[in-house]
Amino acid sequence: MLGQFGEPHTHGLDSSLIRGIVILAMKSRFPDLTFFLDAAGRYSHSRETPIVFSAVGIQTKNVDEVRESLLAATESKLVKWSKSEGNHDTAKAIFRLLAKRKLLWIARIIWKKSPDWDRYFEDGDELYEKCVKNAQEAAPYAKPMNTLKLHQFGLASADLLGVYLARHTHWLPKSNRPVQRITVNAVFDSDIQGETNQRICQNVFEGLEGDLPQTVEATRIEPHFKVSITTEQGEPLLLLPDHVAGYLYSRKVYGVSDENEKKELLAGVEPLMEQIPPWCFKIVEENFQEAYLLPPTTFDHVLPKKEREALLKALLGNKHTIAHDEPTATL
Repeated sequence: MLGQFGEPHTHGLDSSLIRGIVILAMKSRFPDLTFFLDAAGRYSHSRETPIVFSAVGIQTKNVDEVRESLLAATESKLVKWSKSEGNHDTAKAIFRLLAKRKLLWIARIIWKKSPDWDRYFEDGDELYEKCVKNAQEAAPYAKPMNTLKLHQFGLASADLLGVYLARHTHWLPKSNRPVQRITVNAVFDSDIQGETNQRICQNVFEGLEGDLPQTVEATRIEPHFKVSITTEQGEPLLLLPDHVAGYLYSRKVYGVSDENEKKELLAGVEPLMEQIPPWCFKIVEENFQEAYLLPPTTFDHVLPKKEREALLKALLGNKHTIAHDEPTATL
């Protein structure tokens, strides 16, 4: 029933209760998210040390505020983990921020001492050679290490989304409500190099829309991924996963022994790590056990570049400009 000016009657209801109802209604919608992703370790076939992939999540509406807090805490003196030996202030500020704001994050520590690691590169090299031979042009996106980055960043994003959904079940739509579509902005460090590789990465993540039926069925949340690739200078919040991955890499490879040049840095950060609630993070540590991301027949029927261009011109007409055409592959 409406009052004189079209407002609902609230006789008998305490104002604080009304505010609580409004806030609860606002919070019932699952928020859009922004994931920041980076890695530590050597991108090579070498088996001695692991690669650590990390993702840190922030509600998209809070990204600007968290960035301002980071810049204020560090006085805009931002340093990567790998260059922090003589300056511990940035590292301490970052782990203090993670603990204080209870940001959710995940890390994947991948050890390479398994037959699957060698097999991955053998299969990848064979497929890459087939692609180059059939397409008669370079195909950097098909190299094993580039495929590995894309694969692991995808797994890290899926892990972090799972953590968010599990931690905030109170935001999930009720079973009798429509499926809610959310936007997940995935911000990558420029480890993914080259225009072609970056475009493939964007296409793969954005192509996940509608391809996560189990997630949608279980949570009634349908994520839509949007990808951007930049540097720490362009997006300082990339230093969050940089430091998480760097810390875990240094800890796993060297520990706090005298051989570790980051011994003092680790000792300074350790108390701050202990302040992060255990429900805020998930760490997966495993021997590499993935099959190659692309099936062996992916490039069997790729046409050489000139033939592809001729075919496209015939289909689309000469008025259309054809540029940057790569052999198609479903990742």
